[in-house]
Amino acid sequence: MKILRLYTLLSFIAAISMAPALVNAQTTIPNGDFEAWRVHSNYSNPAYWDSPDSILMTIPFFGQPVVFMSADHYTGLYSAKLITKAINIPGASFDCPGFITLGKLHADLINQTFSVTGGSPINDRPTHLMGYYKYQPVGGDSCAIGMILYKTESGVRDTIAIGYFSTTATVTDWTHFSAWIIYNSDKTADTMNIVALSSAQTDMHPNTTLYVDDLYLDYTVGFSEQDPSAGISVYQDKETSRLIVFCDFPTARNVVSRLYDMSGLEVASQGPVSIACGRQVIPYTGLRQGLYILAVQHDGKTFTKKFMLHF
Repeated sequence: MKILRLYTLLSFIAAISMAPALVNAQTTIPNGDFEAWRVHSNYSNPAYWDSPDSILMTIPFFGQPVVFMSADHYTGLYSAKLITKAINIPGASFDCPGFITLGKLHADLINQTFSVTGGSPINDRPTHLMGYYKYQPVGGDSCAIGMILYKTESGVRDTIAIGYFSTTATVTDWTHFSAWIIYNSDKTADTMNIVALSSAQTDMHPNTTLYVDDLYLDYTVGFSEQDPSAGISVYQDKETSRLIVFCDFPTARNVVSRLYDMSGLEVASQGPVSIACGRQVIPYTGLRQGLYILAVQHDGKTFTKKFMLHF
């Protein structure tokens, strides 16, 4: 029996760094909310995305899907559920991660080679890849959600930037992630590819499960000594009546957040707390639609952000 591993796919994430970030989008990731799905005879793929299922499910009797349309979602109706599976076919056995890509996945099971080509158009320079996830690792597994930006000139494709998020932690509630996109060129890319893997290491473990929802790009510069408030952003979760505050401070201990209406009355607060992954949640009830001021106290300083609360 051959033991087949996805080395070529996983080499995509080698030598990539990760970091926290914030909220706001320009370029739209195609079907980044995973609401649209293309149903095939024995599997489903999110629209505009490819997965190993387009290859695995052509294997009679032995093929297993690794990507699923899930009703466990952050917003909307659906999310993408990725499960690592042990695949056993005549002449070969291999562990396959749940894997989705905006590009096109190519696989040769006989010669044990895998590659990804193509992607989606882009013509600007986002600073962060963001979204929401849940993760149930097995045996110390790690997931990965990554982005790579390309530019092709005179038939030659150059890598312009890479962004990458990974964790080994069990995450049972929908949680925001963010990753800096690191540029190695001052050029603007023409193609982006985004991938998500339930297992991002060669020592994979079957049944490791990653949920992904609401992927988007952000253009916030992030923490700045000149303007630290640029590294603060607010997301209103209407379904749970919570404000989710994202802080891009170098450290995030003893953070206090207070919410004021335009008359100066404090209407909600949270802290002092140590913020995990640059994220703080402020419950609110009984507030009216309108302008509010968020004051975030950190490291002996207070930074403010004005925003609109909608209902």
